[in-house]
Amino acid sequence: MNENSANQMIITMLAEGNPVWYVAGMVNMRSHDVYLIGQAAGYPDKAKLRRAVWAEKNRTRVAA
Repeated sequence: MNENSANQMIITMLAEGNPVWYVAGMVNMRSHDVYLIGQAAGYPDKAKLRRAVWAEKNRTRVAA
């Protein structure tokens, strides 16, 4: 699992309402690191997190 997919999984779990300490335990990271990843996506505002997840799922990828 690369860093981008791990970050997306963390953001998705936070958007679902899971607490930072729980997400940190599931991905085997420090709570502070999980918080920083979430904060970059809009945490603790769950609406911003949901929009970030929605945008990632609906992003159009151009074939190279």
